[in-house]
Amino acid sequence: MAAVILTGCGGGGSDGKPAEAPTAAASASAPADPQAAEKAAVLAAYAGMGAAEVRTYASGTLDPEVERYATDQALADVKATLFWYQQRGTRMRGQPTHTAAVESLDTTGDPRRAVVSDCVDSTGYDKVDKDGNPAGAAPSGPRRHVVTSGLQRTGSGPWLVWTSTIERDRTC
Repeated sequence: MAAVILTGCGGGGSDGKPAEAPTAAASASAPADPQAAEKAAVLAAYAGMGAAEVRTYASGTLDPEVERYATDQALADVKATLFWYQQRGTRMRGQPTHTAAVESLDTTGDPRRAVVSDCVDSTGYDKVDKDGNPAGAAPSGPRRHVVTSGLQRTGSGPWLVWTSTIERDRTC
């Protein structure tokens, strides 16, 4: 985005004549990060998948938005986790918090590829039974873990999460 500098102000000159209209000078400097828009699109896709995943596990049914943001192994993992919860009559309540960042971005090939690293805090995200009561023992150990996700974008299509791995041995 170019910076705009406005000069001149006030309603008239000291000689009583109307002041000239303000002039604008656009800065021709390059943006700080030429890939900022792509990184924002990657993070939006990652966040969209995360939100749809939370709705899926809270409702006990696959949220249709999951398939808008996830494919391949990431989609299979969400479906497998949902099945696991359904078989046990459990759901998730609450919200995990995220601190995601694009670790790498390659826009030169097709597909384009990105890696997102996220610190996910599940402190306020717990398993409950169908009545909303805590299900099972409370998790032991840290509730903050690194999640590494691979995303791809083919042609002019959307960014999709292909893989997402919880690194249970890495806390953040």
